[in-house]
Amino acid sequence: MTDNFTRTAGLPKHAAGAAGPDAGHPFRGQLVAHGIPEEMHGRFAAHGVGTLVEKLGIVFREITVERVVATMPVEGNQQVAGILHGGASAALAETLGSVAAAAYGGEDRRPVGVDLNVTHHRPGLSGLVTGTCMPIHLGRTLTTHEIVITGEDGRRVCTARITNMLLDS
Repeated sequence: MTDNFTRTAGLPKHAAGAAGPDAGHPFRGQLVAHGIPEEMHGRFAAHGVGTLVEKLGIVFREITVERVVATMPVEGNQQVAGILHGGASAALAETLGSVAAAAYGGEDRRPVGVDLNVTHHRPGLSGLVTGTCMPIHLGRTLTTHEIVITGEDGRRVCTARITNMLLDS
């Protein structure tokens, strides 16, 4: 059983190629372990990826304005019936949408979520789920993204939509 509530120095099991901490950035090791590209490290200087991303074991595979992809293990993120917790799916979706909005907004804007809608289609049973986030609307002050979460079999587990407001830093 995984203790998903205690912050550990270990890396997520599915964070291939993760490196250790670097004195040049207080969260460098964490950012590398969770797949944040080096050019985005400045945006995470104050808080890293956040403790929830660590607890859920989210690892980013791709971050561009057009698409953000991340994985999350089912194990350790299950509800009482032994399936993926719907709140974990919602947290994955909000994380992807917020990172996508940050990628679009650039260094001078920070995203703040104003709406999240999540529909669960089938249970996540084991292995990894993958979230793929794509923009629906990229405006001056608002962004809206759709996030599709699939199981290892490629079947849709969840669909979410998030709207973020872009605030001046």
